[in-house]
Amino acid sequence: MKKIIPNASFGKLSILVNILIFCMFVVSMICLMKFDKVNVKLNREAPVYEMAFSDLRDVEKPRRQAQADVDYYVVKLDTLKQRDAFTDKKKAKEHQEEIERTIHTLKAKEVELAHVDSTIQVQTVLFEAIQVPFDDLTKDVQSAKKIFSIMIWITILFFVTKVAFFATMNYKSLLNLRITSPWMKKSTAPFWAYVSWLVPGYNFIKPYAVYAEIYNETTFILLDKNLLKKDTDTNSDFNLGLWWGLLLMSAVLMPYIINATFFSQGPMYLKLSHSGVAITTVVFWALYLIQESVVIFRGSKMNQILFENHPKFDLQ
Repeated sequence: MKKIIPNASFGKLSILVNILIFCMFVVSMICLMKFDKVNVKLNREAPVYEMAFSDLRDVEKPRRQAQADVDYYVVKLDTLKQRDAFTDKKKAKEHQEEIERTIHTLKAKEVELAHVDSTIQVQTVLFEAIQVPFDDLTKDVQSAKKIFSIMIWITILFFVTKVAFFATMNYKSLLNLRITSPWMKKSTAPFWAYVSWLVPGYNFIKPYAVYAEIYNETTFILLDKNLLKKDTDTNSDFNLGLWWGLLLMSAVLMPYIINATFFSQGPMYLKLSHSGVAITTVVFWALYLIQESVVIFRGSKMNQILFENHPKFDLQ
């Protein structure tokens, strides 16, 4: 004869980890707001920096041509000076005049180059006055973003741990139901307690379906054996539906809104209150984790009743 497996401890562990998830999520939101504070300032300063950078590039553009002109006349002057002396006085005079014109032009080009360099130097000083604080602000943003990322990944790690505990509780519950209720042998296979969370797309509904089946079947069995009062108001459809709806809102919709509000410069970034979005997200996660803890607690309690009264069942 098979024995019923006690699994209430996994429900308690899931609830405990939910508390840790909420604490870490609040810390993550605090880190996110610190990131947002410097990131908003960086985005506000970005147009000024880009304009200064563009102005610097604009004044640097003529320098290449100015330097090329100077180099050209330097080479030309050297070439003229290296020519052999003309024996013909007329050609010698023309040659000397050509040298003098080249020297005069070279000096004019050098003056132009010096003027360009002077303009670049002034613009560089102006640009550096903007660049240094902008670079410091960029480092602050990167540092704040890194801290937020660490906190949110720790939160995700806790969430995955909770799912593992919750899935284990459901796995053992399905095994118990197959022992206590013959018809459950043709229902959801126990492995779906784990796999339902892993299949993309399918995990939007299957984990809910697995737990709803466990919850409702356990309630039915306990009522049938008079282990629950006949007038017990489980209201399972509402409670489980509210739990899963809050989970999808918190774990799917709110991260999208967070990303669009804090990590882009689209309509949500410009129009939504950043602190309002963070507070709303925390509220959703609090409601979700509380509701999940409630349904897990009720499910664990019924599983404990099932285990404690297993002699009353005709175990298969």
